[in-house]
Amino acid sequence: MMQLIFFSVYVLILLLGHAVFWFVFVKMFQIATLKWQVIIALIIFLLFVNTILASYLIHKWDNVATRYYYMIAGFWIGLLANFGVTMFFVLLIKLADMIFGFNPSLLFYKIIFLGVAILLSMIGLYKAMVPKITSYEVLIKDLPDKWNNKVVVQISDVHLGPVYREKSFARLLNKVQDLNPEAVFITGDLFDGMESDFSWLRHPFSKMQVPSGIYYSFGNHDLYLGFNRVVQLLKDNPVKILDNKMALIDGLQIIGVNYSFNKDFDLEAAILKQVGYTKDKPSILLFHEPKNIEFAKKAEIDLQLSGHTHNGQIWPFNHVAKWSYKGYGYGLFSDGDFSLIVNGGAGTWGPPIRTSGQSEIVKIILKKK
Repeated sequence: MMQLIFFSVYVLILLLGHAVFWFVFVKMFQIATLKWQVIIALIIFLLFVNTILASYLIHKWDNVATRYYYMIAGFWIGLLANFGVTMFFVLLIKLADMIFGFNPSLLFYKIIFLGVAILLSMIGLYKAMVPKITSYEVLIKDLPDKWNNKVVVQISDVHLGPVYREKSFARLLNKVQDLNPEAVFITGDLFDGMESDFSWLRHPFSKMQVPSGIYYSFGNHDLYLGFNRVVQLLKDNPVKILDNKMALIDGLQIIGVNYSFNKDFDLEAAILKQVGYTKDKPSILLFHEPKNIEFAKKAEIDLQLSGHTHNGQIWPFNHVAKWSYKGYGYGLFSDGDFSLIVNGGAGTWGPPIRTSGQSEIVKIILKKK
């Protein structure tokens, strides 16, 4: 039911965005004849229909044609969002013109509206497909000597499916391996959430050398795909799925808590009920969504690793993510003995574009406090 409501709201917002784009385009390019206004309206409406049709087809049939159709439709949605950004700047320039009398030409406005949006989208495509390495140092009280000064890596929100597939995933894992991590933590949404052709997957983690292991906790898109399906896809890989479970590795407690749609979900209780969990030993929590932070602090977690927000993915939605997650939209946060890292994600959802940051792999150097 919630997915249906979300999809309906998404379609209405998308339709409104196309309508606004038509209105601005007609005004800016001074299209006065009804005939051409109708023709442009039909073209833009077809672009809207294509976005819905592409999403439907990729859910029904996963092949080369539907994947490319889906990616092109997704790129158009990102481009449309960037048209909204450049339209905002056009309005600001017009306001400045009214106050200061800049008197820019109509061509200047057209370049800002169309040219800058296209440029932003092309840069955003690159930033979505080429992940950067983000490095943090985290101090952990009573960290065992085995883990002191060791590198661990967090990846999140890879969204394997129609867009991110064999080659991009291999490049991602090669970059992770180049960091020589002691452990790798995957904080959910390795898969995009739709049933795709995963015959290419072929146990990619089995080629990695990670002394203390690879650990996984479920995200919301894993829930859409089905936890059992994720387990099946990762079968025969050296990945320990922490399905509301804890692993004690050389004195470090590693806890995975599943994503939950339950508004009454109690993260503190989920942590404390772990067999063998004690506040006296250092702990790392893998929890997909950066919420219930106060509960994690009460349970005396030392480091929480989250993702989910994508850092907004497309500007200015990073500010929306920051607001909706009470300031914890992206980055490293510390409060006493508690630290939180919100990973911006290695993949994308929807448009394969990032303008509010870059896809990333998080490198963490653990230090004894």
